[in-house]
Amino acid sequence: MQTLNPIASEFPEIDFYVVAYNEPAEVVEAYIEENGYTDLIAAQPVGAMLSDLEITRQMAMMAVNADGVIYHRQLMGSADQWSPQFTALTADPHAIPTKTEVKKEQDRRLMDLQLPA
Repeated sequence: MQTLNPIASEFPEIDFYVVAYNEPAEVVEAYIEENGYTDLIAAQPVGAMLSDLEITRQMAMMAVNADGVIYHRQLMGSADQWSPQFTALTADPHAIPTKTEVKKEQDRRLMDLQLPA
């Protein structure tokens, strides 16, 4: 969350949710408050949300547009790499990924699903 916190403040139009699969949202909220992080919202996964979204790693980041379409996703890495996606979603909340990005995403997902958890 350290790298997510400052970038969240740069994009006030975007909501940043932190979803923990192994602890209650209250614990995550307390962590956010204790560390003085701002612009982060703790959330609890609902039902089969994580498996439906194919979250297979502890650290997965996902950008969803205003229509609920996954615009970009990334495993691990730094939130600093997300500025282009956040800029695009700020300019157009209904932006959709390019065909090239969709293909890259499919290839990454296939590779990730083949890796041991």
